[in-house]
Amino acid sequence: MQEQIVKDLIELVQIPVQSRNERLIADNLKAKLEALGLSVVEDDIRVADGNTGNVRALLKGNPDIEPILFSAHMDRVKNNNAIHPVLDAENNILRADGVTILAADDVSGISVILDALRRIIASDKPHGDIEVAFSVCEEAGVIGSSYYDFGKFAAKKAFVFDVPGHIGKIVLQAPSKAKLTYKIYGKSAHAGNEPEKGINAIKAAAALIMNIPDSRITPFTTTNISTIHAGTNATNVVCDYAEILAEARSTDNAEFDAVLEKFAAPVAQIEKDYGVRIEYTPDVLYRTFKIEQDADIVQVAAQALQEMGIEVAFARGGGGMDGNHFNANGIQAIGIAPGYFKNHTPAEHIYLDDLIKCGELAAKIAWNMAK
Repeated sequence: MQEQIVKDLIELVQIPVQSRNERLIADNLKAKLEALGLSVVEDDIRVADGNTGNVRALLKGNPDIEPILFSAHMDRVKNNNAIHPVLDAENNILRADGVTILAADDVSGISVILDALRRIIASDKPHGDIEVAFSVCEEAGVIGSSYYDFGKFAAKKAFVFDVPGHIGKIVLQAPSKAKLTYKIYGKSAHAGNEPEKGINAIKAAAALIMNIPDSRITPFTTTNISTIHAGTNATNVVCDYAEILAEARSTDNAEFDAVLEKFAAPVAQIEKDYGVRIEYTPDVLYRTFKIEQDADIVQVAAQALQEMGIEVAFARGGGGMDGNHFNANGIQAIGIAPGYFKNHTPAEHIYLDDLIKCGELAAKIAWNMAK
């Protein structure tokens, strides 16, 4: 017989969800949280033309015990809205069907939190207030959680269940990230009659690409030139517009700022050399954080894992998470792995034994705060 946490996972991944379209899963979760006796609110703000606000909930506890925050996100990366999880019963693994993602990132985190709440409510063990935060648009650049009214959270410790890896992995650092956009304006002309009167935006874009950083820069900093859009199917028109998108990530703030300067540096010269106009927009989506291993929040999670006989593995994450915004706004946050791998791909899968243990871990964290 499947445990409720597994049933939740299987149910929730099959709800059609995209970033900016979290309505159905939000309504489902609000009902589940209210049925458990939590007070629930949905933020009024609709992020980036989305149809859903962030969901926050509260399980009241002993006011003399420090409150904590459990966090996960409701959206998922682009998918076909027809997720059909496949159970590998022999290995107790839930897999994507190979056509689209599984959405264990981050439905597993949601399922862990629901399971922990049920365990806590069913127990007579003391606990403080437990705040719950389910965000929107995390996969679109960790946008949704940037809209939280952080002053409404009482907790100063947040546990974010949104990390790939086996149970026991704790992420203490995640990178800064910037989205970089170049809009290059040339001049159109007939390519056969008077090409010399045109200014080819594609040539300027190519020169720009050769002069901005790409790939791994240092052990702490990576960049990627992701897309270029230019021209039409008509070969008889000099291309007058091109757009380049890129990103930069770093767990070192000084390196991050330095690499952003490198993205800006060639713009003026390319404009001069090719006669184009370039609109360059660096959009810093979130900033890095680093929590030391001896911090109280880390020790609470590590002790709970050790009590469960699980080896602790501290790590640095390669992607951002809602914890970036919590840390930037005075709430210490760490990432905890619920057992999924190969997220964002049709090979995504989750170890159900890890998932079940993670639900137990979350509850134990709440109980250990009372010690």
